[in-house]
Amino acid sequence: MEFGNGLRQRLLSAVAVGVVSAWAGPVQAEPREERVQLSIEALPLGEALRAFSEQTGRPVLFSDAQVAGLSAVPVEGVLAPEAALARLLEGSGLEAVGGAGDTIVIRTRQAAPLSPEAAPPQEEAVRTVPDRATGPDQEEGALRIGTVKVTGTSLRGIAPESSPLQVYDRDDILNSGVTSTEQFIRTLPQNFGGGSSEFAAGGLPGDRNSAQNYSFGTGANLRGLGSRGTLVLLNGNRLAPTSAIGDFVDLSLIPVSALDRVDVLTDGASSIYGGDAVAGVINFVLRDDFEGAETSLRYGSVTDGDMSEYRFGQTLGGAWGSGNAIATYEFYSRDDLSLADRPELAAPALRDGAPILNRRPFDLLPEQERNSAMLSVNQKAGSKLRLSGTALWSRRDVYQTTVYAGTTAQVNSSDTRSESLALNLGADYDLPAGWLVSADLTYNEVKNDERLATLVPVEDAPVLSDFDSDLLSFDLQLDGDLFRLPGGPVRAALGGQVREETFFFGTRGFGTVRDGSRDVTAAYGELLIPLVGEDNARPGLERLELSLSGRYDDYSDFGDSANPKVGLVWVPVEGLRLRGSWSESFAPPTVGQSGALDRVAIVQDYDFIRDLYGIDLPDPSLAGVSYMTLNGTGDALEPETSRTFTAGLDYDLHMGIHSWSLRSSYYDIDFDGRLGRIPIPGNLNPAFAPALAYDDPDLFPDGMISFLPDSAEVDSALAALSRPVILANGGRLDNIGIISRVNQTRNLASTETSGLDIQLNWSADTRAGTLSAGLNANYIIDFTQKAAPNTPDVETLNTLYNPVDLHLRGNAGIRLGDVSATLFINHVASYRTDDTVSGQRVGDWTTADLTLSYAPDAPALNWAEGTAVSLSVQNLFDEAPPRTPPLSSYGLTGYDPANASPVGRFVAVELRKQF
Repeated sequence: MEFGNGLRQRLLSAVAVGVVSAWAGPVQAEPREERVQLSIEALPLGEALRAFSEQTGRPVLFSDAQVAGLSAVPVEGVLAPEAALARLLEGSGLEAVGGAGDTIVIRTRQAAPLSPEAAPPQEEAVRTVPDRATGPDQEEGALRIGTVKVTGTSLRGIAPESSPLQVYDRDDILNSGVTSTEQFIRTLPQNFGGGSSEFAAGGLPGDRNSAQNYSFGTGANLRGLGSRGTLVLLNGNRLAPTSAIGDFVDLSLIPVSALDRVDVLTDGASSIYGGDAVAGVINFVLRDDFEGAETSLRYGSVTDGDMSEYRFGQTLGGAWGSGNAIATYEFYSRDDLSLADRPELAAPALRDGAPILNRRPFDLLPEQERNSAMLSVNQKAGSKLRLSGTALWSRRDVYQTTVYAGTTAQVNSSDTRSESLALNLGADYDLPAGWLVSADLTYNEVKNDERLATLVPVEDAPVLSDFDSDLLSFDLQLDGDLFRLPGGPVRAALGGQVREETFFFGTRGFGTVRDGSRDVTAAYGELLIPLVGEDNARPGLERLELSLSGRYDDYSDFGDSANPKVGLVWVPVEGLRLRGSWSESFAPPTVGQSGALDRVAIVQDYDFIRDLYGIDLPDPSLAGVSYMTLNGTGDALEPETSRTFTAGLDYDLHMGIHSWSLRSSYYDIDFDGRLGRIPIPGNLNPAFAPALAYDDPDLFPDGMISFLPDSAEVDSALAALSRPVILANGGRLDNIGIISRVNQTRNLASTETSGLDIQLNWSADTRAGTLSAGLNANYIIDFTQKAAPNTPDVETLNTLYNPVDLHLRGNAGIRLGDVSATLFINHVASYRTDDTVSGQRVGDWTTADLTLSYAPDAPALNWAEGTAVSLSVQNLFDEAPPRTPPLSSYGLTGYDPANASPVGRFVAVELRKQF
């Protein structure tokens, strides 16, 4: 606890220093004249730009279509980065301009070539504050990135500067030491580990949807608002969801070997992308510009136990004068992590039953095997038309053994296969006056089937359930410059989308449970209005930009939704950017929920129910009546809605060999109308609901409990059912005296949360090497939930299986020639099992990760050319997760899977070779 409190004080102090520094104005630094040792051969231009980025630490954005078929001029020696980049681009027809922060953007040359002989002064060669495109006669330095679109905006070549955006490139992913995509997302402090996860296949209390994860997949969960609150994209396009209700995209089906970068937008974005972009957007961008061949092999294992994993990747790429292609295959295999390897986490019923434990029946993590393949092709068709095509296929098999311990231990084994296919065809065409029209056709399908066995080998068990979903969409967009203001050109994007989604879930015993389809039609628009720019800047007002966006979506199954967003960027002085945004977003009911066929009614004699549970008769009029309980998914579901406000500052400072950056954001989110069930006070059985409602009519929302309904209400309830009525224990349809809807899923719950994000980064290029350090932290101020409009607010922050207020990941690294090392520190603050006096303390959890790599630029042996070796150690000091009370009814052992991991120390070695 002392560590957590001290760390929070240091974080708040850092924020205060950043704010004070920002308002006081930037330190007057000398022009950046640091030089870097560079060694870049005459590679294909895309590979050379990547080498430049790696050796200088400057991120570079470029379009694959721009560099296809081009080669770089070799660069060797100690050079200023700007001069070296200009030399790389000589003769390519391209030039470099500056994006946000240290980002460098490669574009088609608009003015004189940027060369060492004719380059402007180094501090201006790559501008740190981008100007905007000005149409066909663009000014030098204008930021237009060809056909590159950044996550969070529909405008090509523009970064969504009013919204907080984190970009992780391929080096960030590889250097993190993770093996899979879902592992990388779990390292982000802004992502909550709860919800749908392979760590908690049986679900988590308080999150009913997480128990529908029959495929053992993992979903993104920004801000802890649930998997449906985060929109997951692949190359900017939607993916079909998985689970028994279709509520999350399975991250584990996206192979690491195919990734180029990951964009994380932590802001509401329904005005750009439509539904599900409540807490933010995670966009996985695939590689598409590699030339040559690359083979990678990774092996890792825990140091205590038998869990090992393997990953093999093979990439082939080539380019020709008018296009390029890249293909990637990845094989991934992991053994199970058994409870027998972590006996201290076992529930007493298992720990005391040694024979059961020794037979290794319980998997903390399931065994899995995955095959994935990706193909990407880009082709120019003339000077104005560019075509692209991408295909990604994955198949994963998961084997899991689980024990649900009660009075007896029941062992369940399951074998689940998940298969996904994502296809995309795109076209971009240049129009007069700098306008661009683009079209995208996207198809994605996910198919799952599950075998479940209790007494027989799982391979002999029949398929218990299958759940499939698919998505087909067509997008058309037009963007360019409308007119020019004194501050610069007004950028605009207009577009539309038509989309079809289907979902099916069936089981062996219950037949079709969900069978839904929907058509979606959408129209959207976005404006970037530069009120103040380079031409009309003044002291204290270098740049002022207003962004406006809105989207209208019409759903065939429930209605429509219109969502606006407003953003503002103010640059008072060079290097400092203040920003803010306000938006509305929504998450529609899943197709599985809107197409639910699980609405069933159970009619029983109320006196029988009262006697069974010892309930007093609420009123004599209810004696001898029948009691109808409606179960399943309610009809007439509506979208969940949210309102998000963010404010923050970005500050960059360069002093000699030192570079600093600060990114801080405050967010406030209200998420209403969330789907859930009515809670019963005291966690009583729903059978108590009628008696409680009779004593206090305001205890439940209107219409949830009906007394002495007339025949019209009874007939209406029966007409909404999708399955035959179940008559039990003397119940009769001609004597309905009570109708209860508390067991139905409806738009009832709400969540309010606010917090702070902070990212600090520092680097220095010394004579010995490059030093770096950074911090990425999320501090949650409050996280309040209401189960229904009439229930009290409940602060679930810092309680078991819920978000914890402080989560951070720090790093410190050094690069000495061919050798680099990075140390990561991960910290989750302490909390309690609940907020009652009897709540138990759960200790904080601090772990360290270490990554070492060796990549010789000029190896002594020819066979070592293009070879890189890395060693990573996750949880370096083998810190056990904090102990928590087991919850056997959910299959949860003695740790919190939402905020910790049972894996322990994990050591991996990776070899990569380029040919």
